Amino acid sequence: MSVTFSDFGRTSGGKRVRQATLKSDRLEVRVLDFGAIITNLIVPDRRGVPTDVVLGYPTVPDYELNPTDCMGAAVGRYAGRIGGARFLLDGLEYTLTANQNGNCLHSGLNGLQRTLFKMAATEGTPDSVTLTATVPDGADGFPGELEVEIQYSLAGSGLVIQYGAATDKPTVVNLTSHSYFNLNGHASGSVLGHRLCMPCKEYLELDAASLPTGRLVPAGGTPMDFTEEKTLGRDIDADYEALKLAQGYDHCFVIPDSGLRHALWLEGPETGIRMEVLTTLPGVLVYTANYLAPATPCKGGASYRRRDAVCLETGDYPDAPNHPDFPDTTVRPGVPYSATTLYRFETNS
Repeated sequence: MSVTFSDFGRTSGGKRVRQATLKSDRLEVRVLDFGAIITNLIVPDRRGVPTDVVLGYPTVPDYELNPTDCMGAAVGRYAGRIGGARFLLDGLEYTLTANQNGNCLHSGLNGLQRTLFKMAATEGTPDSVTLTATVPDGADGFPGELEVEIQYSLAGSGLVIQYGAATDKPTVVNLTSHSYFNLNGHASGSVLGHRLCMPCKEYLELDAASLPTGRLVPAGGTPMDFTEEKTLGRDIDADYEALKLAQGYDHCFVIPDSGLRHALWLEGPETGIRMEVLTTLPGVLVYTANYLAPATPCKGGASYRRRDAVCLETGDYPDAPNHPDFPDTTVRPGVPYSATTLYRFETNS
């Protein structure tokens, strides 16, 4: 195993961006210090052919010019939507940057996905990099100076992402990875033939603005049921209100139990690559790239279109600060945030 560093170019403001490459005999992962973006995740298919299974862009300006898709980035301080771009915490109301239909999406305009991190090899761990950043108090309206640490590590046939954050004031935190997966290869077209299986028996009901209503809805016997393996495309266009409102899957599913546990299996039929996701977080947002429309060329000359990938965003529930019944996302001084997600790969012959 090894970690190497190289230049990836510069931001539109002239700041240098570096790329770390983590490589073992099973995996290769490339990460930028800009947005903690995973640009490449290369795994062998059933014939041993190296296959890049995440979508991406060739240059830093391309990532900057496509800000809404958050391609491959670490998203926070609060991933997902916060309704009305406001929330109450300890009796105080905080007004956030409204950047989507009056709501705050993925932390507004200055989230981690637009941050230049400090990046270095993890001390004492040769197959790992650690990225750190400070989010100022008041950025996009969120309280508290937040110290964020994200560690990417190779472990056997998997990539481990460990999130940590500490604050000097009570705040809310929800960190996730916004990689777009296509296990047939990043430039292979539609992902609707991928097979997905999840133990999730409930999902969060959404309103017309894609905000949680507060209800957890049973998935059994509906197009939202993935407890038995099926293709993403089998029911995606069903005459079902939840799917019509979101134009496909864009829903947070409730993962049973707690601790680091199995969340899902995803398989690309053409390559036989199977990815297992494990996480300590309570939910996984399954997004079938319903609105993907890159404004610039994509890596390798690819042209990505709607539903050419699926995001599997492990995290807390969207809009949780406005729903007291949801798992609490409050982080307080002296009680740091931590979470782990693991992507583990194998092949099905």
